[in-house]
Amino acid sequence: YVAAGLLLCITIIGIPFVLGVACAHRLPALTARIKKPVGVLSFVALVVFIIGAIAGNWRFFLDYVGLVLLAVVIHDALAFGAGYLCARLSGLGDSDRRAVSIEVGIRNSGLGLVLIFSFFGGLGGMAVVAGVWGFWDIIAGLALASWWGRKPATP
Repeated sequence: YVAAGLLLCITIIGIPFVLGVACAHRLPALTARIKKPVGVLSFVALVVFIIGAIAGNWRFFLDYVGLVLLAVVIHDALAFGAGYLCARLSGLGDSDRRAVSIEVGIRNSGLGLVLIFSFFGGLGGMAVVAGVWGFWDIIAGLALASWWGRKPATP
């Protein structure tokens, strides 16, 4: 299971990351042209994947959404805050603190769903947690980025 999980992680995260960095380095004009459409496509794919996971576990979703959402909101607030605070204590500038906060605050729920369905048979409760987390990460991340976007970073 460990080898299969590692291979899955490399396939879902590693390969696209390496291809993206290589493309940006070797083909900057192409990268600039496809950056937005690829971003939209990946966002839509994530949303469809999350909707599918929740739809397939609708009963669990209805039973636990309130409790799960509360835990997810609290966890995200703590993660965003801890990321920002640790970056500040490390002496990083405001732009870097924001980047660390987003990186710490948002996890890869799509990867979580793939692992749940691959190794745990799509256990309903687990899929609901990852699905709700995915939607909340999108909402919280966009809200935080929007708020920071209206407020210029200090040097």
